[in-house]
Amino acid sequence: MSTSTSPQELLRDPPPGLRFRRSLAVSLALALGATGVSAAVAVTKVTETNKQQLTAVGPVSSKYGFPAWYEDRTGTRLELCDDGTNPLCGLAPEEGFDPEQPLALPGNFPHEIFYMLAGSELDLPGGGSAVLTLGLEAAFANEVAPGEQMVFARQRLVVKDGPANSTLSFPHPYGTIEVDTDAEGNAKLVEDISPAVGNFETPLGSNLGPFLKWDTGAPAGYLGNPDVPHRIVGGLRTTFSVSGTNAATGEAVAASTDQFTVQGKIATNTGVKAEQAVATSDATGTYLDVFATSRSDTLEVSGQGIATTPLEKAPGTSELAYARVKVDGALPGEVTVTNLADDPQSTSTVGVSDVSVPTSATYDGTKLTVVARTTSGSAPKVDGFGDTAPGADGTYQGSFDTVAPPVNVTVSTGTSKATVPVVVTDGPVSPVGVPAPPEGEDPGPVTETEGGTPGTGTPGTGTGTPAADAEEPTAAIAPLTASVPRGIATELDGSGSKDNAGAVTYEWSQVSGPEVAFDRKDVAKPKVTVPFFTTTGAAAPVAPDANPVLQLVVTDAAGNTSAPATVTLNSDDQITIAPGARFRAGKEFRLGGTAVVQGAPTLLQPPTSVNVYDMAADGTSKRKLGTAQVDTLGNWELRLRPAPNGTVANVLVQSTRGGEARGAVAAG
Repeated sequence: MSTSTSPQELLRDPPPGLRFRRSLAVSLALALGATGVSAAVAVTKVTETNKQQLTAVGPVSSKYGFPAWYEDRTGTRLELCDDGTNPLCGLAPEEGFDPEQPLALPGNFPHEIFYMLAGSELDLPGGGSAVLTLGLEAAFANEVAPGEQMVFARQRLVVKDGPANSTLSFPHPYGTIEVDTDAEGNAKLVEDISPAVGNFETPLGSNLGPFLKWDTGAPAGYLGNPDVPHRIVGGLRTTFSVSGTNAATGEAVAASTDQFTVQGKIATNTGVKAEQAVATSDATGTYLDVFATSRSDTLEVSGQGIATTPLEKAPGTSELAYARVKVDGALPGEVTVTNLADDPQSTSTVGVSDVSVPTSATYDGTKLTVVARTTSGSAPKVDGFGDTAPGADGTYQGSFDTVAPPVNVTVSTGTSKATVPVVVTDGPVSPVGVPAPPEGEDPGPVTETEGGTPGTGTPGTGTGTPAADAEEPTAAIAPLTASVPRGIATELDGSGSKDNAGAVTYEWSQVSGPEVAFDRKDVAKPKVTVPFFTTTGAAAPVAPDANPVLQLVVTDAAGNTSAPATVTLNSDDQITIAPGARFRAGKEFRLGGTAVVQGAPTLLQPPTSVNVYDMAADGTSKRKLGTAQVDTLGNWELRLRPAPNGTVANVLVQSTRGGEARGAVAAG
């Protein structure tokens, strides 16, 4: 067995900074060019998955912007192995990073750093090798910069110079990989779950877990020594093996090893996350309600103009912490929660919201009604719906017509926001759908009785007499009640189209706008997907595009064709830039806002991202400042520390879902 290739070296293919410019979702990619693997490996796949997954992720640390720890089902928690001078961490020098110097982000930080990294190498019968790499990796979507952090779980298998044109199976601790080698005996599989900027919970659904560690004798505080192959425990099995048949000779291919290199640092800190700081007021004064999560019992909150105050935890809870702080002067812009038990102490900062949790958000079948309070004196806005107006008892109220209420509503004033679930109080029962036809059969138009609404399934109250005969069929498209999110399939409805004989065929086509993708063009209800407007990798702004316009023509059995009916897919989301954007030379750049598709849920999959560009006075782009992902509440924020060189006075924000906004940035 050869140990000349370290797991760290194996993970650097393709080069850092290029490897992560991929779709931020679960990816199963065959990197053919890197090893000369031909298209013959198309059936290479994961044939056995591992359900012994990771169980928890810790709060995001303000130190580097990554989670403080990950935990497996055995209770083992790992933190980043971030000491470049410690051989048990194995950080290698690279361009822009010196492991001999203290880590700093930005400034001196590697493209990749690990919670766990394990590897094994297997000599194949007849020559060649198979190298397995398993890791939980912290990395960056585009560049080593704040706001680009992501964590993913990887399993990777590289076969070189093995049996040619052969199918081989490789069981390992976290599953089984099957590969078809090419004419040179090469094959490769890389599975990354799931690179998503800022969404650190996605690795919990990966094949990784429990963490692999030496069966005996591991250095105190670590899973093992990455420079020393060793037996391990954890996972489905403790070996890396191969089975199959050499296609050229007909001989069995079988080998196994129990030697693994393992790297991982046992977490000693618990971290802390400041969840929310909400200002409230009554006859007795103004208060800050501070919420945080941590496994530590020793937390305190501090901020400008308020007294440093311990947070309390309710009996029986493991993470929830709370404090109410009296505010005698002006509200601070932000507060910091510190975990005093960590060494060094962990901190987390959160902006102060002047919007208290809405007192109610109800839906009665036709209207969404929201009641909220605020200490700012300005009317809050219900994100995705509209403004509120002053109501009774110092509250603000808004009532909005909608046929599909959201699960939660978010109320905001500027950069402050709060969220509450929607409670349904009344409403009619939705109509029963039309029975599905046998597979492959087109149901044709839905016949409505008198008084019904074409295309909606709403029952009528008449006698069921057909509509008056028409000489030609009529095409009809049900109106869309909401915007169409780009990148997500949306169903159109042409079932209200009519003909005197009751039977028509359908022909959908596109009139103008960015090209959409149809799943079918010959059915009453096709699904269409509008392409994304831009990508997170775009170095410069893209020109605005028009909304797609589609049309439907129907033809009856006699060959009569209808006039076309058209529908416009309003597909751009709405972008806002929140007040408070600032540029502090040499220190910080901060910009935030919202991105919402009107009428659609705030949480979209894949999630929305925004690109932020530094704009010259004449409206031309000077440079790209960065990319931020929109969170589950529709918010985004880009922070750069230190601030970019030069000055930033004007910005353009473009969303992957079509919206854009321009704004000014204050200095100081």
